[in-house]
Amino acid sequence: MARPRKPTPDPDAEQVSFEDSFHRLSEMADQLEAGGLTLAEATSRFEEGMELVKHCNELLNNAELKITELKESFRSDSAQNGFDDPDDMDED
Repeated sequence: MARPRKPTPDPDAEQVSFEDSFHRLSEMADQLEAGGLTLAEATSRFEEGMELVKHCNELLNNAELKITELKESFRSDSAQNGFDDPDDMDED
């Protein structure tokens, strides 16, 4: 029995935006839900979809990390300059 092939890494995959990846995932889900694909086509779409999900998760994690770093930097700068942290203010 032949071993499944791992997809070859796409060098441009790192350049694909979150929005483009998400749009492609949506298209693929529609194709899978509509049916009419061969088993090989459906499997290929699923495999590509899993790679896109992984890519989207990496982009989201990187964005979250950047936001956290920016917030911490703002808090540090604000504390040094005597400004209040808007997250610490009580809302009435």
